[in-house]
Amino acid sequence: MLEGRKVLITGHTGRLGGSVAAAFAGKCDLWGLARYSGRGQKEYWQALGLHTIVGDFARDDLSRILPTDFDYVLNIAANTAPATALDGLRDNAEGVGLLMAHCRGARAFLHVSTIGVYTPCRDPDHRHRETDAVGSNYNPLYAGSKLAGEGAVLAFARVLNLPAVICRLGAQYGRYGDGGLPGIILSMLEAGQPIPLRDPERMYVALVSNDDVVAFVEPSLQAAAVPAKILNWVGDEPVSFRDIIDHLAGLAGVQAKYAGETNAWGSFCVDATERRRITGPCRVSWREGLTRMYEDLKARERGAATPR
Repeated sequence: MLEGRKVLITGHTGRLGGSVAAAFAGKCDLWGLARYSGRGQKEYWQALGLHTIVGDFARDDLSRILPTDFDYVLNIAANTAPATALDGLRDNAEGVGLLMAHCRGARAFLHVSTIGVYTPCRDPDHRHRETDAVGSNYNPLYAGSKLAGEGAVLAFARVLNLPAVICRLGAQYGRYGDGGLPGIILSMLEAGQPIPLRDPERMYVALVSNDDVVAFVEPSLQAAAVPAKILNWVGDEPVSFRDIIDHLAGLAGVQAKYAGETNAWGSFCVDATERRRITGPCRVSWREGLTRMYEDLKARERGAATPR
């Protein structure tokens, strides 16, 4: 689907976007819009064949820096820690609308959101579907602005008649960046720090491997529609914190310790039925994926070449 097409990607200097960009760099005419503020980032992606455009779609005049003739747009960029509510709205909502307006001639627009927009449920076994209630106090500046971003996509898809798909991302992990939440847990285990969970057996994580997310991209784009389609980008089954921690502790050869009267992290069971219908089942089991992540992180520590 993307082979030979002109594709714009944002967020490829981050953990998820990096995996997606690396997977498609040699298959399509891939353009990457980013600030490239890290040392060597621009050169790294140019070496992989990306056309690098330095800019910020929420703040810059896109007509001066970016072509308009893209076949597909993959908007993976996000401000995950906005300093203020206005910063979050600008980067995660207003900017999305501006980008859609600039690329209004595209065949489809894929926007990555977060499962953090769902309203938490008291039942830890409840599986959130795409039609469930939204509105969360989890990281409110981030989750609130990402929900506003979904509203922008829904509106601009109709105004511009631009087929769009909103992909609510779970706890993704993989080779790029720090490994995500599993990488944080691994660092705590190796440092001998107690895991701040009270009842890890009843706490769940909507894990999804970056390798599976890459496989989701093209079928998700095919599902893009007007009005915009909403999908849960999560693994086939939720995994308990206990299982994740035990597996990582076994790989690292350490004993997990727990502390705290409350759970520092939220629990999310997320329904993957609709996503499976569109993309098919995941290809990477969570144990295989976490083992691969662990091996990649250890290779990085040894000085082996790793993705930026």
